[in-house]
Parts: sequence; structure tokens; C-alpha cells
Amino acid sequence: MIEQLDKEKANLEKGGMNVTVAKATLALAVEEAKAAHAQQESLKHQLSSATQLTVAKIDRAYVTTSGTIDMMMAAVQKTSNVAKVFQRLRSKLRRPDEDEAVHPLPVPVHEATQ
Repeated sequence: MIEQLDKEKANLEKGGMNVTVAKATLALAVEEAKAAHAQQESLKHQLSSATQLTVAKIDRAYVTTSGTIDMMMAAVQKTSNVAKVFQRLRSKLRRPDEDEAVHPLPVPVHEATQ
């Protein structure tokens, strides 16, 4: 485009066009588009990295919570009624409630009464 402006500068200026201003406007528009594109690509990379980190942290929270519940069940004897409550909590870890729009994180289990 710039080459065409340069090539036809005389004709364009005879017709009343300021080629210098047009070239500067065009160059600015292209640079702004390139900068916006570079930012978008950077944000895509950041989002991908954040997603990977989030998935890893959620998995780690699940493993840690599940292991803690296993220890809690062992502490109150696996066949006790309290242990059955703990088992139900563990089975809900990966199942979001119907009204939740996002994946739930494991919730700390409060001390149960026997």
C-alpha cells in the first residue's frame, strides 16, 4: 500500500490527497494492529499456562483432600457411622452441585461428633 502511495504520489496530490498524512495514518494503523495482535497472542499463552496450573492445583487439592478423608475414616474406624459420612464427602469431591457453574474445590471437613 505504501508503495502504491509513493508510486502515484504526484497523481494523488493533484487530486487533493495529502500522501504524507495518508502514509503516516496507514503506518500508525498497521503498527497498532500488530501491537494488539502481539498482546492477544501473549494473553493466549498466559491463559493456557494459567489453565495448566489451575488443573494441576485442583488435582493436587483432590488428592490431598481424599487422602485426608482416608486418614479421618481410619481414625474413627472405617466401619463406623462417622466414617460413612466421610465416605459420602469423598464421593462428592469430583461431583459439582447442580447449581454450581464452575468446578468446586474440596471443602475442609469440620470435626465430626461421634
